[in-house]
Amino acid sequence: MSVPYVPTPRDVAIEMLRLADVRPGEVVVDPGAGECGIVTLAVTMFNAIGIGIEINPALVRSCIESFERLGLRGRAYVVWGDLFDFDYSIADVVTLYLGSDVNERLRVKLEKELRRGSRVVSHDFEVPGWRPVNTVVVNGPFRMHRIYLYIV
Repeated sequence: MSVPYVPTPRDVAIEMLRLADVRPGEVVVDPGAGECGIVTLAVTMFNAIGIGIEINPALVRSCIESFERLGLRGRAYVVWGDLFDFDYSIADVVTLYLGSDVNERLRVKLEKELRRGSRVVSHDFEVPGWRPVNTVVVNGPFRMHRIYLYIV
């Protein structure tokens, strides 16, 4: 199951992190992180610890270079691997932009591994089988973006 790389616009990513109520020191995990834009925002704007999971080695390299350029070593990380192999138990917040079919498959893993009170925020795609506690619409570049918030 493959997901194309489509970056989340900055304004949408910021609203995702706001909606998830990210607090300083919390761990934000972004499966399918791409170039780690959400991870970088979580660290720089919300003083969180950010972890991206990315399978594409060129994008992993881009994340590492960006973290080093911005001085984020020790607060921003990227894991090179499959998002289904990651242990999400360390996450306070998980950000998704993966598609409903991948969200549904990942839901089972998240239900087993996330702690009670953890937040999952998804851009444009619902997590089938879960009911969002909040939904917002963000006017982004070229179109409207819907964000879904779930609390475990």
